[in-house]
Amino acid sequence: MREFVFTVEYEKGADGVMDLFIDNPDLYARSMEISATNEAVWGIEKIVGPAAVLDEVEDALERVADSPGPTGMCGAPVTEYEYTILSSNAESRKIHWLRREGDGARSIPLVAAKHIGEGLIMRTERRGDQYRWRMLIDGTVSGIHEDVRANLREGLSLTIERLGTPPCLLEDGRVQQTLTPEQKAALEAAIKRGYYEEPRQQSVAEIAEDVGVSRSTFQYRLNRAEAWLAQQFASDSLDVDLDVDLDPEDIEFIQ
Repeated sequence: MREFVFTVEYEKGADGVMDLFIDNPDLYARSMEISATNEAVWGIEKIVGPAAVLDEVEDALERVADSPGPTGMCGAPVTEYEYTILSSNAESRKIHWLRREGDGARSIPLVAAKHIGEGLIMRTERRGDQYRWRMLIDGTVSGIHEDVRANLREGLSLTIERLGTPPCLLEDGRVQQTLTPEQKAALEAAIKRGYYEEPRQQSVAEIAEDVGVSRSTFQYRLNRAEAWLAQQFASDSLDVDLDVDLDPEDIEFIQ
């Protein structure tokens, strides 16, 4: 088995949903499950970000579902698209989606299913202008690469990141996703301005005003940073089995 990792980069305006990731650095998505045949692709994706931006994501998905003529990543017409919000809270959405494409150059998962067939395992993540794909395959990838690169629609580009032996399971079960630069900056700002001192020197609203972001955005970034730190502490000091609630993204494949 080999892991094939590549990234599709989107120019602003090339895709309405990806535009939201480009405009909002706190928005992040990763797949929990993706399956594909020659006829259809479906999956479950977890999206995290500020509440207002998540509402915009739902609106964008609704526009795609209602649009009479959307096209796939490589230009084939989307003949069917549907989605369901499986769970929703202030910081995340879990979405089940299904897509079918008509004749023409089809999108990555459909191309991969055509070349690889049964046994294909895929994962994805999205942040900024990048839509990263990971595939665990037993076979060649040249056909997938050639089909996708030759047919990507305008505004999209492809970069190959890795083709080789997949990493082993994380030895300590720790969540590997690190803080984003924005979350790290929020935590540093809170520390420098005495947010964690007793008595507290500045409030969230005051710090947000100092650093030039909205209160809700700063609070979201700080909450995510604190949650990450708590997970690290639990993994290192409390011998807590964090794998119970981890998404598949948090565990690397075994060779």
